[in-house]
Amino acid sequence: MIKLRHTYLILLTFVLITMQPLSALADSSTQAQSVHIQLKLGEDHITINDQSITVETPYANNGVTLVPLRVITSAFGAALSWASETQTVGLTYNGTAISLKIGSTTATVNGKDEQIEVAPELKNGTTMVPLRFISEKFGANVQFDEATSTISISSTRAAGTALEGIDSDLGKTHIGNSYYGWSLKYPTGLVKDYQSFKEDRVAFDDANGEYRITVSVKSDMTENMSEDALLDLLVDQTDDESILEKKYVSGGTRPYALLKSKYDNALYEYRAYQSGDKVYIVIFTIEKEENDKVTAKHNAYQDLLNSFQLSFDSSDKTLKDLSTVKGGLRTYTDETYGITLKIPAEWSKSGSDSGMIQFTDPKKKTSISYKVTSKSESDTLQKWSDRDANNYTQVYASAYSKMDSARNIVVDGNQAIVTRTSNTFDNRIWDATENVHIIKDAYKYYLVIDYSNKDDLSDNFIQSTLQSVKIGKPSSSIGTIKDSSENLDRSKTSEVKNKNYNYTITIPDYWKLNASKSKNGDLEYAFGMGHFLLLVNDADQSGLTPQEVADQLQEKLRNDYGGTDFKETASRTESVNGVQAIWKEWAYKNFVTTLCIFQKGDSHYLFMVNYPKALQTDFLQKQIKDTIKSFQTTN
Repeated sequence: MIKLRHTYLILLTFVLITMQPLSALADSSTQAQSVHIQLKLGEDHITINDQSITVETPYANNGVTLVPLRVITSAFGAALSWASETQTVGLTYNGTAISLKIGSTTATVNGKDEQIEVAPELKNGTTMVPLRFISEKFGANVQFDEATSTISISSTRAAGTALEGIDSDLGKTHIGNSYYGWSLKYPTGLVKDYQSFKEDRVAFDDANGEYRITVSVKSDMTENMSEDALLDLLVDQTDDESILEKKYVSGGTRPYALLKSKYDNALYEYRAYQSGDKVYIVIFTIEKEENDKVTAKHNAYQDLLNSFQLSFDSSDKTLKDLSTVKGGLRTYTDETYGITLKIPAEWSKSGSDSGMIQFTDPKKKTSISYKVTSKSESDTLQKWSDRDANNYTQVYASAYSKMDSARNIVVDGNQAIVTRTSNTFDNRIWDATENVHIIKDAYKYYLVIDYSNKDDLSDNFIQSTLQSVKIGKPSSSIGTIKDSSENLDRSKTSEVKNKNYNYTITIPDYWKLNASKSKNGDLEYAFGMGHFLLLVNDADQSGLTPQEVADQLQEKLRNDYGGTDFKETASRTESVNGVQAIWKEWAYKNFVTTLCIFQKGDSHYLFMVNYPKALQTDFLQKQIKDTIKSFQTTN
């Protein structure tokens, strides 16, 4: 009996199969869809839901059936990735991730290695994979009729299954982006390798590693750029390459700037097209120069390049749209954390210092962020929300902040608590924050919408954003993600010892050390927008008394920040480490500086703390004083 392993060809479906229309199979549905696939060893066609298409012929290798993958990926709606350098295929479906490498009998399933009897192979440019292994991992049922050598695969594609990536669609002969308005031929074997969040840069690899094509869009450019300006723009794209050709092509339906170059054995062709205030740059890379010398390949390369158009026909069913923008909103899916939400199309994506995923409007005034952490057994939604509210009151002075009453809402069927906070640093512009706390299963989801009250962000925007949030199953590769705020106690401290300079000081645990500037006895810490600095200097080298140092520093600050804006708000002497220290406090504009300086032995010890007035709480003032007075020199 022939052994079967691997069915989800189901997903890899990966490279070079003859393309034939199967648009009906790619349509999404609000209901679960049954999928039935039938194939026969030695025959070059497969039937999917009663529709027959021609494929590379399935065959048996050492008793294991190998099949092509692109058809099955389309039928089941799995996501596919391809790394041409390592010839590794990645498949993601329904929370399960599989990685297979051409020629390797080791597969990776959800991060764990598993052995397969026969390695994936490339046959006539098509990736062939063991059938039953993939099928079983993705939950499909495989039956083999030994009498007829017929294989039947049955499964159900989940409701709303997204067909991720261009390789999950058959019947598409062109690809493009409806938001930016361009299109391009989609030859067999082209695999999307990268697409930026804003979709303004997308790169495709040839599955055989022969070429790479990239399309990038530069917005807000000067309209009607000159020929030389466009050529200069292409030169900026090059990197230590030898220029072979550089000219402006004015013939044809759309003129463009052209630059050809070479580096080592690779050839590059750059094209720049302009439409309004946008410039479209197409970069075509041929990995080996000798491939371009083959007439058939050269013609195919040029045919692909010449197919680029500054148009997108939404009525063309053979045209695959790479854009997720609909109605001015971009659908963003984070497969790692299982979160989907809609973001205004013109916004950018970035990380933040707090580890949150952040989306920001072009003027940097409004943002939407989220962070995922693990839920401890003792934590609850109410405890979490109350804890964050308490931390907020510890950080911001009451005259510079306010907090509305918490509201209970539902986000994607999950209970959530929302608190709106506002704070200012100058009493003119108030920044508002919508803090959303959600707990689902073992994880906590913290969403934040930041905006300025001056911009008057509508409640409709906030509501529609929260309504767009969908929380699915996180990746199985995620382990425990500690929520650092859960055990945050701003009163907790740790003793810091410096043996070289013979001192100790007790520092609050939530202050963050700047290691690059904390050397030679000096220390620098940050707490939000505040900074703490300890400087150790040789008293003899300065030739100044602590009072003279304080006076000179005060005069410098007065000159730097303006005489009328700068005020001394406190001045006293108080003991630190057994000697009298000079204490001063200055206020200028919206900031406060606390200075403490004294001399012991041959050293000056200078403490300076700078922070916005908005952070000047009784809690912080006491903490600063306690930190400085904890300083002790040692023998």
